[in-house]
Amino acid sequence: MTINIGVIGTGAIGADHARRISKTLIGGKIVAVNDVNTSQAQSLVDELGLSATIHNSGHDLINDDSVDAVLVTSWGPTHEEFVVAAINAGKYVFCEKPLATSAQGCQNIIEAEMQAQKRLVQVGFMRPYDSV
Repeated sequence: MTINIGVIGTGAIGADHARRISKTLIGGKIVAVNDVNTSQAQSLVDELGLSATIHNSGHDLINDDSVDAVLVTSWGPTHEEFVVAAINAGKYVFCEKPLATSAQGCQNIIEAEMQAQKRLVQVGFMRPYDSV
């Protein structure tokens, strides 16, 4: 089984995740990308040789029927918006830290997930364990 993944935010962290998913791991495929810098998104697609749609907005990516799961690595203040939208679309979402930029934003995400009655969100916070 392959999980089709959309990446919102193709900066350093998003590119690193996309590279790992497409070149190292099995079972995942990058099928869509979005970034406020469209040329950066295009560069990532070209660099990794992806067959991925470049969306003009994170919401377009989330609503793409070919996307099973969403990886949010965009600018921190956008995380809440995209995570809640992914939950509302019934899609699994992995969000790099911060989950949101306020306690209320985190609460909004928790409430959206509780409303969905399904665990859909995971937060990436592994850097404290790096040796450097």
